[in-house]
Amino acid sequence: MKVLAIDYGAKRVGLAIGDTEVNLALPHGVLELSSAEEVAQKIQDIVDEEEIEQVIVGEPITLSGGTSQQTGVSRAFAKLLTSRLAVPVTLMDERLTSQRADAVTFGVRAPTRSRDELAAMFLLQDYLERARPAEPPASA
Repeated sequence: MKVLAIDYGAKRVGLAIGDTEVNLALPHGVLELSSAEEVAQKIQDIVDEEEIEQVIVGEPITLSGGTSQQTGVSRAFAKLLTSRLAVPVTLMDERLTSQRADAVTFGVRAPTRSRDELAAMFLLQDYLERARPAEPPASA
């Protein structure tokens, strides 16, 4: 099943696409934030073009487990996508995805990959790992 992950930020929207069969997430670019409606339309186009079957939206929960203003913004965006898309939209805790993206690039912005799409990739990889069926125990 093809899955699209979205890191919905205040200025940019990072995207990643992966597949549950190969259990691999790859960066898929960044959208500049114009309006939520315009971004939702672009997401809808990507879902159609890439034959996406599930959308994951990062839910920015604080390290202490609380919510912030951005949490509400991401939840509202996920609700907008739910009303527009014919595929399931799920919120998923995105704690530390941006920090992991910074660690991969050593804090230096790579010319080909942005922090936003790398954060979306880590979000999606976490989802794929959780969705992976447990392997049966090895026989002794």
